[in-house]
Amino acid sequence: MDNYVKNLAQISIAVLAIFVFGTLGYYFIEDNWTLFDSFYMVAISITTVGYGEIREMSTAGRILSIVIIFLGLGVAASFATQLVRIIIEGELTGIYGRRKMGRRIKHMKEHYIVCGHGRTGGTICLKLHERDIPFVVIESDKVNVALAEERGFPTVEGDATRDAVLIDAGIENALGVVVSIPDDSTSLFISMAARELNASINIIAQGSGPEIEKRLLRAGANTIVYPLRLGGEQIARLIAQKHEKFIEETEESSEWDVHGFFFKVYKHYNSSSASVKEILEKTRAVSAVSYFNSDSITTTNPAPELILNKGESLILVMDKAKGSTGQSDDTSPELLVWSDKLSIGIGSIDEEHMTLVQIINDFQSGLAIGTGAEQIAPLFDKLLAYTVIHFNNEEALMDKYAYPKKNEHKAKHHDLTTQVMDINKDKKYIFPGSVSGFLVSWLTDHILGTDMEFAEFLKEQGVC
Repeated sequence: MDNYVKNLAQISIAVLAIFVFGTLGYYFIEDNWTLFDSFYMVAISITTVGYGEIREMSTAGRILSIVIIFLGLGVAASFATQLVRIIIEGELTGIYGRRKMGRRIKHMKEHYIVCGHGRTGGTICLKLHERDIPFVVIESDKVNVALAEERGFPTVEGDATRDAVLIDAGIENALGVVVSIPDDSTSLFISMAARELNASINIIAQGSGPEIEKRLLRAGANTIVYPLRLGGEQIARLIAQKHEKFIEETEESSEWDVHGFFFKVYKHYNSSSASVKEILEKTRAVSAVSYFNSDSITTTNPAPELILNKGESLILVMDKAKGSTGQSDDTSPELLVWSDKLSIGIGSIDEEHMTLVQIINDFQSGLAIGTGAEQIAPLFDKLLAYTVIHFNNEEALMDKYAYPKKNEHKAKHHDLTTQVMDINKDKKYIFPGSVSGFLVSWLTDHILGTDMEFAEFLKEQGVC
């Protein structure tokens, strides 16, 4: 696509040059011709529409017409060909992407359909993704559709009240439907449509209050959830825990605890290598039971002198009795400081990079005070939201200025989004300090590598 745009730009310059040459030629050769007359004659000559000479023309003018026809006909044809290629390729790419997504959804069974990918629906999807529960998103808002697709969620764009859209989402083979729409009337319609298409499906619907509950149940919903009430209960529970009035057990343990021993995954994100012995000392682990290299080849009971490179992992045995909780690898992490070294010189991008630095510093501060995974979890959500906004803004600039390495840069964005999604999914079992290392490493590679190169291109285009 980038080559097509580049070729189209070059051909456009050639077309413009022919128009300038021909218009001035007719204007100076023929008597009493206006610039518009001359321009019009060039246009009908290049396009060969067959209107004929608009005025009496001299021999010199007819010779000029022959030159313009031979020069312009090929250029005009090339211009039209490149333009059609761009349009067709763009359409085919979109069609292929939609068909690929459609085939993926068509083969899904015993999945859930989440209607709405807003604040509540987005959170539901992240939690389902963490637990490897298959699901499909139905969303009509283009911004939320882009967000869901950026996160790699199977997505159907459309109105969930329509039977065809629910069928495209695989409702006939689905286990359940989650209606996460803030409008009660829309929730009613979706519940009725879902029940008609699949009589045995489990429908969980969002309601604004108890007064709508009976209607939703009659419409086919199995369970009604009130987000505002759940939020109030959560706040009350946090206050009660703060004052030690009661302690509720979490829904599931964040660790595989057996008689005080549990597993943790250490993934090495730093560019510098480290031995198993160094990692055991750093994490205060009892032992390393497995090692995974970058090709996912496993070695059991790795030797202390074994070296881990970037991207390789260990499964460690931790002992609560010895204080090896794995919550913090460093009691005083060094916070990042924004400096000219990190600035790429493009104001809008630098502002978003500052946001990333703040997220990392918040994470580091949480580790320093021993904050648990539940408190750190919102930072993952914030990072996920950041990547979508930041990457979309960067890619819009790439498209606007036809950045030659756009596809390579977008691929790196996709890889990072996938890594963040994987970390978010497994955050209960990964050392927080290791995740912090990933963020710092990525920041350096992203800003000082790919973004710095992109910034130099933008500066050449006059962007600052």
